[in-house]
Amino acid sequence: MMEELGNDHNRRLFFGLQNGKIKHISEVINGLKCECICPACEERLVARNGGTIRIHHFAHYKGNECKYGFQTSIHLVAKEILEKCGKIKVPGISTYIDVGLEDVEYRDMSISKIHELSKEFYIAIDKVILERKLHNYIPDVLIFSRNKKLIVEIAVTHFVGRRKLDKIKESKISALEIDLSKIKNDFNRDELESLIIEDLSLKSWLYNQYEQDQIPIKRDELIKEVQKIKAQNLKEEKDKKRKEREIWYEAYYKKVIRRENSKKEVYRQVENCPLKKRVYNDQYYANVAVDCVNCEHSRGTRENEEFLICLYEYHMNKRNCDF
Repeated sequence: MMEELGNDHNRRLFFGLQNGKIKHISEVINGLKCECICPACEERLVARNGGTIRIHHFAHYKGNECKYGFQTSIHLVAKEILEKCGKIKVPGISTYIDVGLEDVEYRDMSISKIHELSKEFYIAIDKVILERKLHNYIPDVLIFSRNKKLIVEIAVTHFVGRRKLDKIKESKISALEIDLSKIKNDFNRDELESLIIEDLSLKSWLYNQYEQDQIPIKRDELIKEVQKIKAQNLKEEKDKKRKEREIWYEAYYKKVIRRENSKKEVYRQVENCPLKKRVYNDQYYANVAVDCVNCEHSRGTRENEEFLICLYEYHMNKRNCDF
């Protein structure tokens, strides 16, 4: 259905105006009796649809070249098709958002996502206007749908340039471009209708106001997600350090609790008390229940009171390093 069009000579005119109505070459009689004029320059046309060698087409009666005849005719047919069908299928809307963190330690962490804002869908058409000035530019087709506007640019001989695109963006009206630059040289109305209404491969968003409205919302969501990840990472880091400290304490500062039985009760004690709380047979020790319970260096017992955590050496080393 699609092929590369060559020069202006190959862009034959397949539609003409007959009493104000757009007609395909197959819908009129041959010759000047077709009573058609060029949609662009309004010169008389000759219908060349009686032969079998050349592709049927219209030609200007006096042979004058018309630069805009082909393009204007496609715009007119497109308007007629859109009015007739009352709908047009448009591509889904996606936007790319990248959110990074400014913190040095988290600079390498970012979230980049393509967000699908909507899948492909149909737009109901209430009204169609052709090539009327709007915000200092002229759109090919302007569609009205539920109190909203949609610009449809039909690329036949050229595509939307930067200047026009900037004006479209300034107007904040969504714009869709349909690429018909490679349409077959012998297309008919039904084929054109299928391309304009249903085919998504030829359509692309030049600008979409809904996307622009959604970008700050999605960015805020992403920022919250990044902040959540950052907070979770910080929590995990703190938990990791706390666990490492606990393992470190237990590995280097555990003192075995020895139980001594007497006739009246069981005593729990640790040997080699650095504070020399008690002495027996020239060996220093501490009573866990009496001496260690309120000691500033004690961090309680572990593993069913089999070990006592004593940080005396840690505290002394730390004090000796202070300036």
